Amino acid sequence: MDLSEITFLTAKKVQTFKKAGINTVEDMLYHYPSRFEDYTITNYCDVEIGKTLTIAGIAQGKATIANVKSNLSVMNFYVDIDGNKIRVTIFNRHFLKSQIFYGKYVRLTGKFDGRLDHFIASEIAFDELSNAINPIFNIKGVDDKKVLEIKERLYYDYSYLLEEDLPDDLLKKYDLIGIKKAVRYINIPESMEETSKAIKRLKFEELLKFELKVKYMLYMRKNAPEGVSIDYDKDKVNNFINSLPYKLTSDQEKCLNDILGDVSSTYKMNRLLQGEVGSGKTVVAAIALYAITTAGYQGAIMVPTEVLAFQHYKTFSDFFANSEIKVALLTSSITGAAKKEILDDLENGNINIVIGTHSLIQKEVFFKKLGLVVTDEEHRFGVRQRVSMVGKGYLIDHLKMSATPIPRTLAISILGDSDISTIKVMPGNRKEVITKYLDYTHLQEVLNFIGGEVKKGRQAYIIAPMIDESDVMELQNAIDVYNRVEKFYDGFCNVGLIHGKLKTEEKDEIMRKFASNEYQILVATSVIEVGVNVINATTIAILDADRFGIAQLHQMRGRVRRSDYQAYCFLLSDSTVETAIKRLKLIEEVGDGFILAEEDLIMRGGGEIFGEKQSGFQTFKLADLLVDKDVLEVANKEAQELIDSGNLFSKEYARLLKLADDNYQSKKEIIE
Repeated sequence: MDLSEITFLTAKKVQTFKKAGINTVEDMLYHYPSRFEDYTITNYCDVEIGKTLTIAGIAQGKATIANVKSNLSVMNFYVDIDGNKIRVTIFNRHFLKSQIFYGKYVRLTGKFDGRLDHFIASEIAFDELSNAINPIFNIKGVDDKKVLEIKERLYYDYSYLLEEDLPDDLLKKYDLIGIKKAVRYINIPESMEETSKAIKRLKFEELLKFELKVKYMLYMRKNAPEGVSIDYDKDKVNNFINSLPYKLTSDQEKCLNDILGDVSSTYKMNRLLQGEVGSGKTVVAAIALYAITTAGYQGAIMVPTEVLAFQHYKTFSDFFANSEIKVALLTSSITGAAKKEILDDLENGNINIVIGTHSLIQKEVFFKKLGLVVTDEEHRFGVRQRVSMVGKGYLIDHLKMSATPIPRTLAISILGDSDISTIKVMPGNRKEVITKYLDYTHLQEVLNFIGGEVKKGRQAYIIAPMIDESDVMELQNAIDVYNRVEKFYDGFCNVGLIHGKLKTEEKDEIMRKFASNEYQILVATSVIEVGVNVINATTIAILDADRFGIAQLHQMRGRVRRSDYQAYCFLLSDSTVETAIKRLKLIEEVGDGFILAEEDLIMRGGGEIFGEKQSGFQTFKLADLLVDKDVLEVANKEAQELIDSGNLFSKEYARLLKLADDNYQSKKEIIE
């Protein structure tokens, strides 16, 4: 029912509510308070020292005022509470002195400070509350008391509109109150016990419905398949694997089997392959792409930067050097006749595997028979970009890769409709990177240490801080660092500089020289965060490390963990910001990316980690994925059980099934 139909609401009030997104009676009843002010009066026998509470009593005389400073006054008076004489102190309320006299009812909020005969008040009032719990609704232009009054009238007139979505057995299983009680208790509470019961019910319902939507999408993708089974040549794939100069780890083998199982199935693959930098995700993706080419399909791998695209192009070209597989590179810097030739070859099927940046999603890019899309560092792409790429083929498979470990809380929420494969075992005998967090008084020692590594034939990165590749000031900073470093090592070794402002050809040339050890030290911005693979680089020094996030720091550190040599990471910072210091100490002490990801999630929140580009991070009216992760786990488990047991498809769960199916039908065209 539209609010404009409610006779006791003025047109002005209705407009005010509509500006806040509240258009109907249901909207109003489901607009929950952001917090509650609890003025429940505590009996004297139940009070606790140091705890904020509300007490009430009778004033025992007039108040006295002392002006300590020009802007600070102290008012003292006595009250009787349950036969106990209490001295009350309150600051800067001198203007209320005339209202305090013998026999006056006084309600106070504050704390007993050290002893039970002295109360430090922060609030004072002289009325007896009709409601001890004040909900705060935060509707701009309408007082909270007025909102409460409107909600009371609407609830008692229209609560019949509230329909129960959770079956009785589910309410009993988790000791939850019904929806009508929950809406009343949260909007018109008489005690904090009521609000707690309401919040418990409503948070569980929010998370359960979300998990059901996500898991139902995964269920339908596999049980109502709309994919194409790719009958790849298993013998050729096995021969290719055996031709590699190294043996796959057990984790790589398991992940590859998962992926090839998806490829040969009749449903569309939607899988995330996650693993640390250097864990061997690229070779797994290469084998999967090779597999689909044996069945006459084309493959594409989309990456966020040209540096990474070139790196993959070189790697894939090496992989397939002795085969008939034709690999191409497509980026924005490839233009004219060269670009036209690539586009023609893609369309007529002469190119088997193409590696590129966002250029791959341009309208003029067509494939003859695209079968598999791989997006590397997939969280750097928006949903529309990924969908555009997948849309270049018909019912094709999609493999997403990330070197940023996904915390479980996020994995079962925003990635709940994806299958997840994880590589944890690192190839070879790679050692943990020795990490040191130092201030700038140790810079000389760090530079000397790098010199010692160079003497051993190793290479090093020195990272200058950079937030945005287009930030000229930060770019100048990188150049200054380069000039100082080049001067320091003058006559000893060669130093290169790479940053986001260089042309692609320049960056490629610099990386080629670094990879071939023509440069022993590379001064770089965070452009090296993704994709640079120089096995001989064993040391990285990150200047002003406090300006980078946990995930960035861990990924940059991973750049020197590409061989069996001992690697080193130095985090230099003079920051005095407590959160920055905590972050750097955490990186120093913890090498496990999955543990760091969990801590990063706690420190920054999911939306921060995935950024605005990662559309799909769910927000709720009440639930919080971090605060309520235990409830999320329960909802996740319950949603899976409802689908696995078939109960979701029973008459009792019809409303929840409709909710999940409506969501699926509206999104199935873009299920990745």
